[in-house]
Amino acid sequence: MRQLLTLIADDTSPVVTTTAGKVRGQAGEGVQAFKGIPYAAPPTGALRFGRPQAAQSWSGVRDATKFGAACPQPRAKIVPKGIPISEDCLTVNVWTPVPSTRAGSGKKPVLVFIHGGGFVEGTAAEPIYDGADLARKGVVVVTLQYRFGPFGYLDLSDLGKEYENSANNGLLDQIAGLQWVRKNIAAFGGDPSNVTLFGESAGSISISAIMGSPQSDGLYHRAILQSGTSANISDRKQAGRVSRAYRDFAGASTVADLRKLSADKLQQAADDLYDSDFSDTAFGPVVDGQLLPENPMKRLASPDGPKVPVIITTTRDEARYWIQEVPEAEHMPEVLYRPWLTNLVGESNTDAAIAAYRKNRPDLTEGEVAMALAGDVAFRAPSIKTAEVLAHRGVPVWIGLFTAPSPKDGGKYGAPHAIDLGFVFGNFTADPDFYGTGTWREQLSEHVQDLWTTFARTGNPGRADWSRYNLTDRPTLVINKHSAVENDPLSNERKVFAALPYDGTTPALQDLTPLTYPGTPWPDSASSSL
Repeated sequence: MRQLLTLIADDTSPVVTTTAGKVRGQAGEGVQAFKGIPYAAPPTGALRFGRPQAAQSWSGVRDATKFGAACPQPRAKIVPKGIPISEDCLTVNVWTPVPSTRAGSGKKPVLVFIHGGGFVEGTAAEPIYDGADLARKGVVVVTLQYRFGPFGYLDLSDLGKEYENSANNGLLDQIAGLQWVRKNIAAFGGDPSNVTLFGESAGSISISAIMGSPQSDGLYHRAILQSGTSANISDRKQAGRVSRAYRDFAGASTVADLRKLSADKLQQAADDLYDSDFSDTAFGPVVDGQLLPENPMKRLASPDGPKVPVIITTTRDEARYWIQEVPEAEHMPEVLYRPWLTNLVGESNTDAAIAAYRKNRPDLTEGEVAMALAGDVAFRAPSIKTAEVLAHRGVPVWIGLFTAPSPKDGGKYGAPHAIDLGFVFGNFTADPDFYGTGTWREQLSEHVQDLWTTFARTGNPGRADWSRYNLTDRPTLVINKHSAVENDPLSNERKVFAALPYDGTTPALQDLTPLTYPGTPWPDSASSSL
């Protein structure tokens, strides 16, 4: 069925023909932008909880000057003003350099970004993700939206074979977005044979899952993982527990019951679930035996795994980001996090683990030690493990560590989770309190963008002293005001969790932080407060 759309009056704006129809965008400052382009049909009605289906075609020229709706999420705290929220949210946005010609061999490298948000919230319309500045480096930038929470990752496989993939619908959305890129990006000046995936947090976890799925091979040619790995991917057993608890909150026992509920009712049940012991880590990619036959770490270590070049980065103080959400975290006493740490490293190694972190930063409080440990368990340690398994079989891989600090609230966050986003996209004004001012920030952003775009063009970040990662020297680019390559930085901290395999079993998803570890001795059995 073809949708009839009104022709946009401004004939000077750029028009591109996609496989579903023509779109009209905007041009300015050397970049053309096309926003809110459907890459799949609205996952509503009978398509709710189903695999993404092909987008409907349209006649005329579709207005592509505004972002599409954000997907349903709790309280919509980070959705920009004026952006609607709807289940009809499967759209892509494209920024491309103003072309001298669409013909010939001048196709640009393509960078496809998958946003974060813990598989709970987020939208590609967040100002920090605007791709214009990055596109001015001579690349085509694509951002895409995908279902999350129960809309994208609710395992309903026990209710019928037709829902056997429902636990990974959000991941299937992303793959559908990549298929849209392969079919359409040449029309926007991009090279479909040179696609680099990059993402942060849940977006990076998603890319790890995509790399773990044989069905995704050939849709991407390089990958950049920013603070997220397969350590955060669930299994069918846990997904089943989450699904049963969710259906209880929703008061629904069948798919038909769930489809009768409004999106708001479904989201309210999700909010209730997040307030339970499952917390906001309930949903995300699942090893379902089909799309993900096994934990991605196993495939990355396999000779048959993907061989695409990879950049992997983390931040120095990942977990301090969540002080904004859980202020009490910075005051967590050792008595609370010690059982969690012992579960990971063993009783005989617990004191040594704490001492390793205090050696580098002797002024850390007990709560700050907890956050340093938790940030590394959930992010840095599995990132290093991922680099190790790739390097072991000869896959080109580079590691970076962002230590550039946030000045927000007197610098209490250090170099937190998400600090890298401003430097990658060059959009510091999107969150001035978080990034502050200073010409060195713009200069560092230029450098980071050069690394990312050079990697997209060539498969090598192009910095002569930043060597491929190896298990002897462990060269790491420490990214700050004066970036430099260091061999095995913070080695004493790295060694604390070096024995953890991150194979999908050890550590378990719930063991990644003391906040979700079931053995944390919360006072008065109150697991949601400190």
